[in-house]
Amino acid sequence: MLYGEDVPVAKEVGAVIAATRILRFLATHRRPAGVTEVARSLALNPSTCFNILRTLAAEGLVAFDPAAKTYSPGLGLAELAASALDGVGAVRVVRPHLEALADSFGVTMTLWLRAGPDRVVLVDRAEGSAMVRIHMNIGQRLPLLIGALGRCMAAHAGLPEEELARRYALLRSDALPPFATFLRQVAQARRDGYAADVNNFVSGITTVSAAVRDGAGQPVMAISAVDLTARLGRATTRRLGAALAAAAEEVGRALGARPTGAAILPAA
Repeated sequence: MLYGEDVPVAKEVGAVIAATRILRFLATHRRPAGVTEVARSLALNPSTCFNILRTLAAEGLVAFDPAAKTYSPGLGLAELAASALDGVGAVRVVRPHLEALADSFGVTMTLWLRAGPDRVVLVDRAEGSAMVRIHMNIGQRLPLLIGALGRCMAAHAGLPEEELARRYALLRSDALPPFATFLRQVAQARRDGYAADVNNFVSGITTVSAAVRDGAGQPVMAISAVDLTARLGRATTRRLGAALAAAAEEVGRALGARPTGAAILPAA
């Protein structure tokens, strides 16, 4: 089947076009927006914009904050994205890396897709050959800043420290480090290209992650390894982290990201 200009369109549906423009605006805006801002930015009738946003919210494609009266991309978009990526696109590019790393280190490898401004969703995994393995379900959602992947995301997301602090205060884990410690770990992840979480997110579990960035330098995915802490010593964790960083950089180049050393958005 062909798409785009090769497909004749009898009549364009205005509401669908407006809804698509709204979703794209929210996805690129990088922060929640109110009805007035969305309507003004897209030159839409405010009443029409409001009704479309309410419909999209009811379908789970946008999230509504009743306190702030703002909208942001919803988790329903992540579900659609995960389906679209199944076997193609980014997942196809990353899959060989997941399998190779799982085989080399005997860990469970996972691929997390950024879903809106404050969530990630698990879209693929590869399990190592160890007799006892950690299993995670495709479609599982986590806060953007949680664990090792959160430190990598924060390292390149360009969020101000105040916003990082607000989001960090909402996290729940077995042993959440103080925010000052988190900031130091974020800075280290920016330097090293990967981050490790030892027993913080889940007691007895170590995760190691590296962020995959797009052409604008924004973190759009995270490649993560997870295993029992008892099986991952410091030396192995460092080797695994370096391997993850190399894989994430290679995937980023394949998806059109800037090479290492290029300017990125300012990080907190």
